[in-house]
Amino acid sequence: MGVFKTYDIRGVYGREIDERLVYRIGRALARHLPARTWLVGYDAREHSAAFYRAVAAGLADEGRVVTGTGLASTPQLHFTQVHGGFAAGVMVTASHNPKEYHGCKVFDGAGGSVSYEKGLDRVEAIVAGIPAPERVPDRPFPEIDSVDEYIAFVAEHAGQGRKPTGRAVQRPAQGVVIDVSNGSAGRVFSRLVDRLGVEALILNAEPDGRFPNHDPNPLKEESRRQAAAAVLERKADVGVVLDGDGDRILFVDEKGQGIENYFLSCLVAEELLAARPGASIVYDHISSRVLPERIAELGGTAVVSKVGYTHLYDRMVATGAMFGAETSGHVYFKVSDTYYTESAAWALTAVLGLLTRRRSPLSALVDPLRRRYAQAPEINVEVPDKDAALRRVEGAFPGAKVDRLDGLSFDLGDCWFNVRPSNTEPLLRLRLEARTAAVAAARAAELERLLRSR
Repeated sequence: MGVFKTYDIRGVYGREIDERLVYRIGRALARHLPARTWLVGYDAREHSAAFYRAVAAGLADEGRVVTGTGLASTPQLHFTQVHGGFAAGVMVTASHNPKEYHGCKVFDGAGGSVSYEKGLDRVEAIVAGIPAPERVPDRPFPEIDSVDEYIAFVAEHAGQGRKPTGRAVQRPAQGVVIDVSNGSAGRVFSRLVDRLGVEALILNAEPDGRFPNHDPNPLKEESRRQAAAAVLERKADVGVVLDGDGDRILFVDEKGQGIENYFLSCLVAEELLAARPGASIVYDHISSRVLPERIAELGGTAVVSKVGYTHLYDRMVATGAMFGAETSGHVYFKVSDTYYTESAAWALTAVLGLLTRRRSPLSALVDPLRRRYAQAPEINVEVPDKDAALRRVEGAFPGAKVDRLDGLSFDLGDCWFNVRPSNTEPLLRLRLEARTAAVAAARAAELERLLRSR
């Protein structure tokens, strides 16, 4: 697969990907997709601006009309593409990956992600037939600034649950801490809190592709420490941590404790289902069982999806779901029958609104959900033969109910777990939940030994 991954294009700069390859990718995208008009944007990584110009040049040299939106978050680019009527979009980003990675995400005319299964395989084949230029040509193109329009959109639509009176969101008692991780979303969140009238401290707002303060992956504990400390110091109501391109979001409660996205999504689901009873909500296959249970308790329809942006987005469109949540921190909202958006800014706005309405600390809302079951930390096991290891697991539980939607999922009564292969590494990923912490720890240890055995 090389730099063409399951959901996007990315690799280590200088070793796997550079400007000349990205130029060829631009030409190949133009040949594969029928789109005439393209919108391109880029994140804060050290070489992203050069990649932005390179992919634009490749598209232009194939006769496509290119417009740029400059340094942007991925949700901002997606919004601008759809609302601006651009037939396709390219976001130059490596998302939450470490600083040495660079790449891009591609969106088609419907705003859906172009994955390997949905076209990147053909783009890869086309690239192989395009010779590398001696140097990347410079092809000037117009740029537009869409950040204010995007903020107005979020502020207007994110209260689609129980809409508060007056301002879109009233000022919380002590405010919010927002860590944008030196990524490309600083301007979005600075202007959003100004628009909402919320007291906020924004950390690491300066775009810096070296990510000097912490890794741009909010799922890592070390990436949350700075925001958690600031929440405690300021006695803030809530904190959030963004990834490098501003689409993943992780919440921190007033005690500085990180909140898994499936618990936070239970609260968002309650707000949305109060306004639209019976609506569908999509969750991924590795979420806590709490999320589908809570959706059903609230009268909604829980729809399961395979893990990954493309799968979850497509399930939302197919079912007309109003909300979708990935364990990784991606969140999606239905705007209309033809437009679905991924938006961390929307999620923050919605949560600030529900805190104002509930008048309870965030931890008090989340703790009852967290206490239902016990989750073991995700275990990643490197194995030489992933298929053989999966067969060992299946053979160890011959009477168990098995679901093959995404890897193998088992329900053993006292616990349930999923083992699935990594799409890019020789790893199996194990996620396990149980009725008690003791069972979770024992079962996780048992399964790790089984996966590592030969």
